Amino acid sequence: MPFCTFSSSGLGESGELLAEAAGTGNWLEGERFSSGVSEETVQTWVEDLGI
Repeated sequence: MPFCTFSSSGLGESGELLAEAAGTGNWLEGERFSSGVSEETVQTWVEDLGI
């Protein structure tokens, strides 16, 4: 599952390209966080993944 921080651009096709390159696995929807994201926001996202 891809994730990134950004200051101007989004994930684009990164998730799809990574899944294609890996060839296998259970890929989940990625997430884009602003460069000033709080630790709490990231922690909540991780917990909500249920993995």
